[in-house]
Amino acid sequence: LGSFSSPWISHLEYIYNDLDYMYCLISTFTVLLSLIIIPCYASYSLLFSPNKNQKSFITQNKTSLLVLLLSYISLHIYDHETNHGITHLIAGSDPKIQQLLEKTPILRRGPKPPIWFRNPNIQFIPWMIQNEIHARQGIQYQRHELVVTDCIDKSIPNCEADDIMKDTITLDVFPPLEDENDDDHYFSINFPKSTPVVLFAPGLRCHSQDLPSNSIIRAVYGKGFRSIVVNRRGHTPGQKLKSPRVNIFGDVDDLEQVYWHVKNKMISPNTPIFLHGISSGTAVVVSALSKWDKRALLEPHRPSPQFTAAVTATPGYDTSRALQPDRFKWPYNPLMSQMVKDHFFAFNEEILRSYDNDAYQRVMNASSLQDVVDASAHFAGYPNASSYYHHTNPINEMQYISTPVYVINSIDDPCCSIDNLYDTSLNVDHGGKSYVELIKNSERCLLVITRTGSHLPFLDGYVYPFVSDPLSNQHGNEGVMLNSWADQSIAEYYVAALEVYNERRFL
Repeated sequence: LGSFSSPWISHLEYIYNDLDYMYCLISTFTVLLSLIIIPCYASYSLLFSPNKNQKSFITQNKTSLLVLLLSYISLHIYDHETNHGITHLIAGSDPKIQQLLEKTPILRRGPKPPIWFRNPNIQFIPWMIQNEIHARQGIQYQRHELVVTDCIDKSIPNCEADDIMKDTITLDVFPPLEDENDDDHYFSINFPKSTPVVLFAPGLRCHSQDLPSNSIIRAVYGKGFRSIVVNRRGHTPGQKLKSPRVNIFGDVDDLEQVYWHVKNKMISPNTPIFLHGISSGTAVVVSALSKWDKRALLEPHRPSPQFTAAVTATPGYDTSRALQPDRFKWPYNPLMSQMVKDHFFAFNEEILRSYDNDAYQRVMNASSLQDVVDASAHFAGYPNASSYYHHTNPINEMQYISTPVYVINSIDDPCCSIDNLYDTSLNVDHGGKSYVELIKNSERCLLVITRTGSHLPFLDGYVYPFVSDPLSNQHGNEGVMLNSWADQSIAEYYVAALEVYNERRFL
């Protein structure tokens, strides 16, 4: 191509250099050839073109059939050796983590995707189709509203909340808490107010019906857990902002107000509470755990939110770098950049422009997802991007986390580059360590790195990638959903953590 440097050429090179695409195409073609094309052609030849003087179909095509068989075997061996399982399992120092692992063998196994959906980009196809179906079907949540407050300038220590930053966020609960609505009671059978609760922080632009996907809600429901999805400011579909405050990654102070509301007004005393972050929602989860565990350690006289355990699914680690185009890759970066602009900013143009027109214009002119976050710092409560990351970057004080945390990353994630995990922390308090080293030196963190999984699908099942759908079966149907290794391993982790760390419910 010579010196031609069109960005489209680099995109094409990226696609064609990815051998997984070729592998998926070849494996799919081989399966189709083996199971459909050749049998159909053989049947046609026997039924409609009989010729006794002609050699049999198999004799005629024995070389081609032998090549096909050897190709299929080679593809199977290649797939078995390179495309399933985990590459690393890194555990903190707490001996109880070994008890967790003994109770959750699925964590050691890792996913084994269908042969025709091994590529991280192709894995999105069936997953997104299911997400759309599940979102349209809808889960019968019970909605609660909560008014949250915030400071105008969050960079000021001990700032006081101002009414100008008040807003209403929504909490979607499933199964519903018992109330006068008889329709909600069907799913609430055997789910009293003392049922263990998982607080969910959804991903970018996501909400309770699509976190993305709601299969994790179904999976934990099947294990006897109640879900409460925290639809952050700007995330509730169709609900405009009431104040000029929006943090794309989520706000720790808002989340703390949610925690105390849930703990004191919605559930029974000593109910186990878990915290679960998905994709970009992991940022507020890690920041919150860092802040609250540090407070519990250094200021034990102050009340701090505490959890039995937590999960971060596909975190990006350093939020000041995670959304750059070389880490959150094409085509997802430009697509999500525009979607974020439309969802959070264009939809709330009037109130955001009236608060800071220049910042709004910088957001709308941003060329990448990272630039959008940088430009929106003032709307999150900080004077500039540097101050924003100084106060909110989840990696800043991750060394203080003492809550048991299960972390999942995939090597082939196109949206959260695995390189993020191995970056050297820029925080001087981390002594030049990478984030994977900080996790290894932690007390109760458990990190599983899989060979495949893409960004959240983690399809599992070489031949039959489906499992029973707990919600469909509740109606007496024999429903199924895609088998997500991540969802199943997380659900089993919660069950095991409830037993191994049961005493934490009393913190």
